[in-house]
Amino acid sequence: MLFLPESHGRFPVGATTFKLPVSTRVLGTANIRRHGHSGDRPSVKPALQLDEVIFTTYYPADIKGTNIKKGLDWLLRSVSGLHCQQVMLTVLVRSKHLYMGMLITQEFPAWLLWPIVYLYGRLLKIPVYPNAPLLKQRPIAFPEQTTQARSETCPSSWPLVIFSHGLGGSQTAYSQVCTRLASSGRVVLAIQHRDGSGHALQEEDLIWTLNDQQTMVNFRQQQLAFRRHEIYLAFSSFKQLIQDGHRGSSHGLQSIDKKSIDWSSWLSDVDTKAVECNKDVLLAGHSFGGATVFTILSTDPPANITAPIPVHKALILDPWLEPIPSPGPRPPPQGPGDVLPQLLVINSEKFSLWKDHFSRLIDVVQAWEPEQRRVLTILRAKHESFSDFPLLPLVSRRPARIVMDRLVELSETFIDGNIDTFLNETATRKMETRIVGKKPNGSPQLQLVGESKDSHNPLMAPTKSDPAASDTPISLFKSIGLSQAKAVEAAKNAKSANVLRNLIVSYDLAEAHLDEKQATVVTALASQLAKTESVEPSEEAFAVKAILQGKLKSVDQINAAVKYLETSKAPINELEFDTECGVGFSITSEELHNTVTSYIRENSVTGWPNLGSVISGVKANPALRWANPLEVKNAVEKAFTETFGAKEAAKPKTKDPKKEKALQPTITASEAAAGSSSSNRKTVFEEGFLGALHKPGENPQTRPELREQHLRVTDGQVWTRFPPEPNGYLHIGHSKAIFVNFGYAAHHGGKCYLRFDDTNPEKEEARYFESIIEVIRWLGFEPWKITYSSDYFDQLHDLAIELIKRDKAYVCHCTQEQIKADRGEKISAPKACVHRSRPIQESLDEFKKMTDGYYRPKEANLRMKMDLTDGNPQMWDLTAYRVLDASHHRTLDKWKIYPTYDYTHCLVDSFENISHSLCTTEFIASRQSYEWLCDALDVYKPRQSEFGRLNLQGTISSKRKILQLVDEGYVSGWDDPRLYTLIALRRRGVPPGAILSFVSTLGVSTAASNIQIARFEQTVRQYLEGSAPRLFMVMRPLKVIIENVPDDYLVMVDKSFHPKNPQLGSSQIPFTRTIYIDADDFRLEDSKDYFRLAPGKSVGLFQAPYPITCTSYKIDSTTGEVTEVFCRLENSGTPPKPKAYIQWVAEHASSGSPVRIDETRVFHPLFKSDNPLAAIPDFKADINSNSIEVIKGAMVEVSFWPLAKRCIADALEEARERSAKTKAIPGSGSHDANTPEITPEQLVGKECVRFQGLRVAYLAVDSDSRLGALDEPSGVAPGIRQGDYLVLNRITSLKEDVGKGI
Repeated sequence: MLFLPESHGRFPVGATTFKLPVSTRVLGTANIRRHGHSGDRPSVKPALQLDEVIFTTYYPADIKGTNIKKGLDWLLRSVSGLHCQQVMLTVLVRSKHLYMGMLITQEFPAWLLWPIVYLYGRLLKIPVYPNAPLLKQRPIAFPEQTTQARSETCPSSWPLVIFSHGLGGSQTAYSQVCTRLASSGRVVLAIQHRDGSGHALQEEDLIWTLNDQQTMVNFRQQQLAFRRHEIYLAFSSFKQLIQDGHRGSSHGLQSIDKKSIDWSSWLSDVDTKAVECNKDVLLAGHSFGGATVFTILSTDPPANITAPIPVHKALILDPWLEPIPSPGPRPPPQGPGDVLPQLLVINSEKFSLWKDHFSRLIDVVQAWEPEQRRVLTILRAKHESFSDFPLLPLVSRRPARIVMDRLVELSETFIDGNIDTFLNETATRKMETRIVGKKPNGSPQLQLVGESKDSHNPLMAPTKSDPAASDTPISLFKSIGLSQAKAVEAAKNAKSANVLRNLIVSYDLAEAHLDEKQATVVTALASQLAKTESVEPSEEAFAVKAILQGKLKSVDQINAAVKYLETSKAPINELEFDTECGVGFSITSEELHNTVTSYIRENSVTGWPNLGSVISGVKANPALRWANPLEVKNAVEKAFTETFGAKEAAKPKTKDPKKEKALQPTITASEAAAGSSSSNRKTVFEEGFLGALHKPGENPQTRPELREQHLRVTDGQVWTRFPPEPNGYLHIGHSKAIFVNFGYAAHHGGKCYLRFDDTNPEKEEARYFESIIEVIRWLGFEPWKITYSSDYFDQLHDLAIELIKRDKAYVCHCTQEQIKADRGEKISAPKACVHRSRPIQESLDEFKKMTDGYYRPKEANLRMKMDLTDGNPQMWDLTAYRVLDASHHRTLDKWKIYPTYDYTHCLVDSFENISHSLCTTEFIASRQSYEWLCDALDVYKPRQSEFGRLNLQGTISSKRKILQLVDEGYVSGWDDPRLYTLIALRRRGVPPGAILSFVSTLGVSTAASNIQIARFEQTVRQYLEGSAPRLFMVMRPLKVIIENVPDDYLVMVDKSFHPKNPQLGSSQIPFTRTIYIDADDFRLEDSKDYFRLAPGKSVGLFQAPYPITCTSYKIDSTTGEVTEVFCRLENSGTPPKPKAYIQWVAEHASSGSPVRIDETRVFHPLFKSDNPLAAIPDFKADINSNSIEVIKGAMVEVSFWPLAKRCIADALEEARERSAKTKAIPGSGSHDANTPEITPEQLVGKECVRFQGLRVAYLAVDSDSRLGALDEPSGVAPGIRQGDYLVLNRITSLKEDVGKGI
């Protein structure tokens, strides 16, 4: 037997071929002429005759306790008519030069070749278990689902994939793709299409019943309709099998195999589904099968099909679009709330070079939203690369295996919702072509090439730097439980990847059913074993066994284990091993307490100021190495309380309210930066850390001339810079750095650069450049100049050569692992690199080779020759230049080498004559290398000073982790209002002045600011208290009819927008016979402590002329809820004095009252704890599944419309005035033509419309809103327009009456 390659997935794969007999039906108008029969007239049969539907199902199989032999015939023998055999053998014969070159070296006549090919085909086996039972009770986690969605998903339901083959294939011709998907936990229906004779069919073989349809294109279109019908029938019959079970040989699905089938394994239980058929189906297809998928996506189900297939995603491989009428295909019109399936199209190189066809494909996918579509090309892939043919035994080649590996990786990451993350970690190239020869007809032979990323048409190729291009089986790594990202990471280091592969194979770890945490520990073991040759196989086996037994659970334990095994040879003393590795470590709270108190007594600790040092000292005790750090901290604090009394916390508590009380809520960027009459804001820049900074010119230099030259350029002013990396969106922590750098310069009458640190072209994107500039201007700051580190690449390169000439740098060819080892891995003294002493001229020559592109990435680096005897690791020969095979957004392909941050930052500070290089404290160690490099090159040396960074508890700021939340659907995007990116805070409605107020109240010191979210929201609340207009608003409207006034009763009520801020203005609102109050303001049962509306009770209406008294009410008989309240207006005699007032909005159509809110979004903390990163197994376990609440149908007073229009107009006027003022300053805001230009209009969004819903919350209009009135000229009266959709975001809750608000 000849077996195709194994799938190496997490689950064994079974395969069962089903058939569904159907009433014979002829589709289309074509017949096939069959030659070779006796007589003059050939026989004729319908070309598209449907009498049965056949499909092979690949699935995770339960093979325990069975004696099923592995191996399914690649050429199925039981399909009636042997249709698939004929088609596939025809393809094999036609492809004999490609696939059978190993067997046949000369042209063979067809009559001799056919038997050879047939025999070869009959020997082929697919490595699956035929008719094995479906595996049940196997939980699967889907990354794209939210926590709530996971809880609703049946853990034993396998997701469903439906695959449509090309014209030259069959249900088994794509077994490699299907079995690999199945082995990772999916059920795949591979349809056997019976729509004619595939590629062998010629137009002259067709006989038409209608004369106007005699073309091959028409026949292909009829084939598509036929295939669509087959797929719907296959899906509906399979769904019925899952729901109702097997109904006997004469009903529903049957097996084409005479072997017994465990039909019960396919039947869903009462509470669980065996296969999920009601949602999230993936539709896949290749070539003509791809056209079939597009046809299904763009048309309604056949007439006799009652429900569509619930397609969630579509995977389309080399789609052949010619048979589909143009223009098209196009998805049908979508209803409200409908979402198109996500789309991934993967092309072979030839199909992407097919210019007209590729252009049509791009036009087709434009119907999908950009975030819902991806079109990729695998370089050097061929059209047949997506099928089994290139992987057949005896003729398989390594490039074909690489392409298949890449195809499956792409497919799985797409299905799992991680395609963008995968592409970011993979070699992607811009689509370009080059001529590599001539075709037989003389036209040029093209090939795809490219150097940079392209967000619309990324190209993917197995390159030297790409792990998937090597022999490293990423799918094998995933089989032990690693995620896609971790598997790719594990494959990057060839040495440790080889060790990991050996561990998996040697110890059968793919069948061990490890969880992800155990798989991570195994990977850590491989990484440690790769660094040593002292661990024998028996000792390695001992470590693996310890992992499988649950003894070794962490990376720290693995490190200790390998260290122990290096020095302790077999036989291993298991008790000693357990002790060294913390296995079974336990300590009682009493023992821990005694250890802490002894430490305090022996070290003469004097009080609470020594808390931090005591915690560190106790943790350093070898006996407590494996103790829980949190338990140690709690034990120390308890001992301190017992010894020194409770910690005094009064002073810090009294300081904060004073600061907040003195805060002026209308602080602007200019006021915060330059200082004002308020001493509170002045102290930020004049006292403490910032007040103690040096004056310009006081920073020491190697020569007086450097200081004098600097002062001549700056005129003695303070010059600072804000240097973000353009590889992500700014978050709340950046607001402090922006405030400090721009504010300190402005306060002293100086200047601040915005400099993009664009030295890593692999991570930078245009959207980040524009967002950063926009956010800084939105906060109210104007950069003096916008520059880029890349502006100085030529100068930096020249100085690198100078550094080599001064014997202060050398070219190193060590691997990254060797460099880390030489640097001591941060636990031992560094060693000199073997290239450190190479001659200067040799380093100059090698550096020129690096510059000229002679070396590939990681083959050569320029390292600075610093001081290996220094105790600071930042002085241990840092890298100055590295080779990157990437195109730069500004310099394009000019450079093959790029400078590092450690080399670039200080020198560009020097070039720009920065007087104060202000950064956060994580760069303290870098100050020494910063100054060393400036002195080594004898250039002006700025002074670096470090302040504590800003952290908000209960949030995350890691770009990688936020990207996970976005990609996996936990949040809607980087601007989701639950995040604390600055664009998210802006969308939520937080004013920029409130953010500056928050930062200014914290002060600036060297200590990190770890602030609770509540304090931030309190600052926002205080800011809005005096600046936000107040509008009547009811969240859950309850209709009130005032019975004792006429139907046309109308009183216009004068109402101010703010009782304490008359500058905000006023408005008139109607008071009519029908008003709405909040449902919470009415109660059927009265009580002594309840003062709002109830039957027979009076209540006041804010600013209304009279109170009202409830006389009766109406109840919904079904729900028991009050639907209407009837009241009397107390407008005669002496009205009762109300004990409470409630808000209201009136119904008055002519004035547009009330304004109905389509959605009010109430945001709660995204995480449940103050430290999400401490959650187990990762931060996502801490996500609050109820972090967003959507309330529909709220109402607000009609003054909303003129207020909204005025807010937008005022904000736009302010933005234009600020822009004009900046442009009037000579040199200010200068930048080159390639820098994004941020217009005043970009600084003004719908979030500028902010108000307080009285006694409800502070709210702002969301960017999802459609408000036509805001786009109209100022003279047009505002109001609701057709197509409007109003969405409000809660900015923050109210300080008072928390239970009443939202």
